[in-house]
Amino acid sequence: MTQIVRGVKATPDAVMEPSRGKWWNDVEGKWILTNLEIEQVTFIDVPEDDDDILGDAKKDAAADDPGRIASKVVDTSYYDVLEIAPGAEPPQIKRQYYLLARKYHPDKVGQEDQIAADQFKDLAEAYQVLSNPETRAKYDAEGKDGLSADRTEVNGAQSKADPGLLFAFLFGSDKFGDYLGRLAMATSALVADSPKIGQKEAKIVQMRRVTRLAIKLAERLHIWIIGDYAGAKATWESAAAALGEASYGGELTRLIGKVYALSAHQFLGATDSGVGMPSIAKWAKGQRAKMEKSSDTSRAKRDGLITGMKMMVEHQKAAQELAQVATEEERKEKMAAMEQAQMFGMLNVMWTTTVVDITTTLHQVVQMVLHDQSVNKDTRKKRAEGLKEMGEIFMSLSTPNMSGQPEDAKKLYEAAAFAAMVETIKRKEEASHSANF
Repeated sequence: MTQIVRGVKATPDAVMEPSRGKWWNDVEGKWILTNLEIEQVTFIDVPEDDDDILGDAKKDAAADDPGRIASKVVDTSYYDVLEIAPGAEPPQIKRQYYLLARKYHPDKVGQEDQIAADQFKDLAEAYQVLSNPETRAKYDAEGKDGLSADRTEVNGAQSKADPGLLFAFLFGSDKFGDYLGRLAMATSALVADSPKIGQKEAKIVQMRRVTRLAIKLAERLHIWIIGDYAGAKATWESAAAALGEASYGGELTRLIGKVYALSAHQFLGATDSGVGMPSIAKWAKGQRAKMEKSSDTSRAKRDGLITGMKMMVEHQKAAQELAQVATEEERKEKMAAMEQAQMFGMLNVMWTTTVVDITTTLHQVVQMVLHDQSVNKDTRKKRAEGLKEMGEIFMSLSTPNMSGQPEDAKKLYEAAAFAAMVETIKRKEEASHSANF
């Protein structure tokens, strides 16, 4: 009865506020009125890197902790690669890997730069050793020679879980900066999970990210608004192709396209009928049907990747079987199978987390652009039509299979991405229409 009373009380807002040009921000828990012209003016004095909020936390993350050196470190080469002292704490190691990996990432320096490519691989190996307390302790005490028993596991994980893929899932590529901003995982790594960045600060940083991206998206759609449809399509096709050249950029580009197309479809459906949910369901059903046509993708494999808990169950089962093997050859086979399962499970968890972050952010970005009160209704409708076209172009991007990622895994990741994306949009739409009912 309490929920019904709350729903009745909130229903007038759910009906009236959209007609006033407002959109429901589920992060803030309130209806928002957006004017991008005003927002752009207010951002003139806001630092691009948000150092007014993150600055102190970033400084703390960069500081060494001399008190950690409790024993002699016989080899500092991994520390040297990451440009940190042996006393570095885990958050600092994570942050330094993030900064240097961005610097030497193949998408930034070019695929032909072999020196940078080697440096990037060295960073990944150093990070894997030093981020694991057990391998770090053994390395500190005995150097690289002491890792001989674990080196197969460390290097095997590196070769199978391509560092380029790992980095793309964790932090994204610089090429996607104008489309995705700085991912939440990247911000967390940048400040080394500092306690100085609480929920209040995180919300401000996220809202700034959304607003910056909304301003850029509105500019990107301007060519469609002025009626240069052929030029718009050519520009967006070129942009999609450029994004697709990044390491595993195809998956991210298609995800962006799906969110754009779905959000535009939702807006245009609501413009015609007042309720966008049936249109969303129809659109999602059609897209899901396309993926189901692929005979290479099975429901069992998809569920195995979507469920992060299954990774732990499989790991425990494999560990038990490993303890019962009789020969060294069987042991190696079991180890390889376990590492492969761990890799797929780990990547799925990171990918799904990234999908939710991207979907949540882009949904808010689109709402700001399509409800922007600095332009008239006809312009907002044209923006939606252009956004739908851009989304379709991004979704249709076809890229060759990248090394280090099997084709069946790519399809599974996209299936998990689609499921997470549609569920996120569905919940946002329900929150908007129900308004706490």
